[in-house]
Amino acid sequence: MASSLSSELRQIRVPDGTRLAYRRYGPAPSDATSAEPRPKVLLCDGISCDGYIWRDLLPVLARDADVLHLNYRGHGRSGLPKVPADCTLAHIAADIDFVLGALDWTDAILIGHSMGVQVALETAFRYPSRVRALVLCCGSFGRVLDSFRHTDLGARLLPFVDAVTQTWRSTVSAAVRALLPSPLTYALAALTEIKSEHIRPKDLQPYLDHFARMPMDLFMGLLSDAAQRTSLPFLPRVDQATLIIAGQDDGFTPLASSRLLAATLPHAELLVVPGTSHTAPLEAPAAFETAITTFIAGLPPLAARAPAHASGWPRSAWASARPVGPQH
Repeated sequence: MASSLSSELRQIRVPDGTRLAYRRYGPAPSDATSAEPRPKVLLCDGISCDGYIWRDLLPVLARDADVLHLNYRGHGRSGLPKVPADCTLAHIAADIDFVLGALDWTDAILIGHSMGVQVALETAFRYPSRVRALVLCCGSFGRVLDSFRHTDLGARLLPFVDAVTQTWRSTVSAAVRALLPSPLTYALAALTEIKSEHIRPKDLQPYLDHFARMPMDLFMGLLSDAAQRTSLPFLPRVDQATLIIAGQDDGFTPLASSRLLAATLPHAELLVVPGTSHTAPLEAPAAFETAITTFIAGLPPLAARAPAHASGWPRSAWASARPVGPQH
């Protein structure tokens, strides 16, 4: 079936001039058998990712849904913002709102992985009328380095790493480009996180290659924002149906974060996939495909959805958000 899927790469400029690239997937005209509107799905990547994690899931979703994969600013084929600091979760959420508006999408199902969970939540908070439902995979509500590898060491080291990156930017960038795509990185990942019996070097290589090409100042700025921002106080206001899928052995965003998400979001269900890590969608693709397609099929019809909390929710209430300039 994957060979019959149609897709097209397009580009759009958002109000601050940043060029964004996106690709749409869906059934080829000869395969579209139903007159009913197809679900609309937006895939939200993790930081420094450009879609590698959706390799198995995307073709399955695109059989029956319109699927949009957007490259964040500074990622994939999208352009860099004029100011590197203008790449935060708030900017990305604003970009999503702009692109969905251009496509006339008001009922998207956001599927996020890793930092994409924060992106999906941020978008649902700020632009609830755009979001029909959420699928949150191997992610957290925020402050991701507070629990990385079950310790706050990452949060405590971040200022030092950021200072080193800024002081020796060229040297750090050259080292990342040389070392990150090497077999050594896969060996380290297999030793500390991923399930090597399910994830082969070629499965992880697209991520490593893309990460190595990213500007380090943009990466560090986005990582710092994700590490400082939290949505926890506002989760009770997220009224969309939500499926949370966690890897049982995820060390990057530990299971406790997913359990807290499920306990705090008012309409959430939690699925824990045994024996999987942070790359669980590639380690157990069948479990993700079954859970997500079943969840989407079980969503109430659009006409039956309760109104979102968009009206009257003041922008000033977003205490976790930083100002992002004229985009808002």
